[in-house]
Amino acid sequence: MDPSARLRLREKEDAEKCDVMIVYLPKLSAGACMELFYAKRKGKKIIVVSDMACLSPWIVVHSDIIIKSFAELEPALKQLFP
Repeated sequence: MDPSARLRLREKEDAEKCDVMIVYLPKLSAGACMELFYAKRKGKKIIVVSDMACLSPWIVVHSDIIIKSFAELEPALKQLFP
């Protein structure tokens, strides 16, 4: 198996094991977006950390919470898991 295929497989396995996926998007990333979509399809909660002014509607629709900075992460987690 080539290295990129191993990476994708490991990322899918990680997504399947998590309860919540925290996606850091300081800039648009096709890989991060694919991981986000895959995890959401598996029923995972998604928190996106991004200060981009205009996120893709695909990112918005597949996110449970969008925050601007990691300083907002703890309250976001408490909101998802009271």
